Amino acid sequence: MLPAIIARRGSSVPEFIEPPMPPLPEAGELLCRTLELGVCGTDREILQSLQPALPPDAPYLVLGHECLARVEQVGPEVSEFRPGDLVVPAVRRALGSQPYRVDMLALGEFVERGIYHEHGFSLPLWIDRPEHLFRVTDRIADVAVLAEPLAVAEKAINEACTVQRARLAPGIWTDDPPRVLITGMGPIGFAAVLAARARGWPVTMQGRDAADTFRARLATRFDLEYVQFPATSDAPPVEGPFDLVLECTGSDEVMLAAARSLAPRGVMVWLGSTRVPKSKTHNVERMMRDGIIRNHLHLGTVNSAPRDFLDALRHLEYWIDRRPEDLRRIITRRVAPQDSLWDYSHREPQGIKTVIEYAPRVAAD
Repeated sequence: MLPAIIARRGSSVPEFIEPPMPPLPEAGELLCRTLELGVCGTDREILQSLQPALPPDAPYLVLGHECLARVEQVGPEVSEFRPGDLVVPAVRRALGSQPYRVDMLALGEFVERGIYHEHGFSLPLWIDRPEHLFRVTDRIADVAVLAEPLAVAEKAINEACTVQRARLAPGIWTDDPPRVLITGMGPIGFAAVLAARARGWPVTMQGRDAADTFRARLATRFDLEYVQFPATSDAPPVEGPFDLVLECTGSDEVMLAAARSLAPRGVMVWLGSTRVPKSKTHNVERMMRDGIIRNHLHLGTVNSAPRDFLDALRHLEYWIDRRPEDLRRIITRRVAPQDSLWDYSHREPQGIKTVIEYAPRVAAD
């Protein structure tokens, strides 16, 4: 059987283990096989923290939360899926009955597969329940592993729309689309591009790459403006104003600079951060003053709701119809599981998303 990839406490080095054979699915359960697994900055941060959140009584955490899988077997009382169906799994699951949406729960009220107190999807075979799975069409099978990070960006936009329509007007950003700034050129930055441009919104993407590099050129293929970060932090910010800023770098310096470009009543959503924030000294008084005078709103978002997964799958369909090859180019590296450990501690200079290929998408007869 193919190996699973794990993190141990006290070590920043990922390891292979021989995975256990899962039990047969019981009533209301399915047995799924991992086909493709995305490597994420969260995986690297878990390792770098030296403190993975282990499942109870487990000596390690099995990594992997961006997954395309195939249903292998269904247990009794499962009617929503059948063997051969392609699915992407949700990452977060509530513990017990909770009064809030699953992505709004606090630490201790949920587990996250491959991240927080539950093993992830680098297990070649695993058990799950139908309510945590989303069906994937054959048309987007080769890009469906992008659904989870795209759902994170979809949530950011959906939350921004919700608060703007509650505080301004029900139709805001519908007939008159917001002008959007996306900071960062990693997987979440590109996911934000896919989500915003699929809505027809004008987008400026800001990153550290020169305009003639692969990532910058790929970004412009989605009909947006690309602007390189200024050489110094005190340089003027990118020309605004922007109604919505999707901050995808996790850098406080980038965030503060981007905040200067917010329009009156603008919203900034934070999609990235360091896992272990370091103490720094920055003058945030201007951001505070602008926020007060101009009615700015700053949101932090994490994970995603079922509506966001559905939006992600819908927008992958949208882009596979319009920019299929450009969409596929976001996956910049494909590797076999046995060759994947390098990717958990390294990034290619112009890489965006690495995908580990576990099994063919079509089952052998």
